Amino acid sequence: MSSSSEIWAAFARTFSWLFFVLIMLVIFFYLIKRFSNRGAAGGNGLISVLAVHHISPKEKILLLDVLKEKILIGVTSQGISKLANIESDMDLLQSKEKKNIKFADFLSGKLMQVKGNEKDKQ
Repeated sequence: MSSSSEIWAAFARTFSWLFFVLIMLVIFFYLIKRFSNRGAAGGNGLISVLAVHHISPKEKILLLDVLKEKILIGVTSQGISKLANIESDMDLLQSKEKKNIKFADFLSGKLMQVKGNEKDKQ
């Protein structure tokens, strides 16, 4: 019977160390997550993401607020490109007032404005 109690003691000791190591890993990853974004530009509120529209798994369109300026950018696997500047909050307010407005409709309207501005410049 003494060998049976030794087996249970070894079993308990092994699982207690396993539990301890798992708890330490959880704490370690929590601390990494908490302190990894220190010093980033977005950490102090200068840059915020207002909206994200995923076009495909590797492509998306973001509406950013950078120093109180609204910027529409496209992100793909090849790179990041600026699509448009939104001059005032009036464009956003008008789109929010419409009940069934979709982000895609808002985007196509802004892109049409940009294309119109480019044709006027030529």
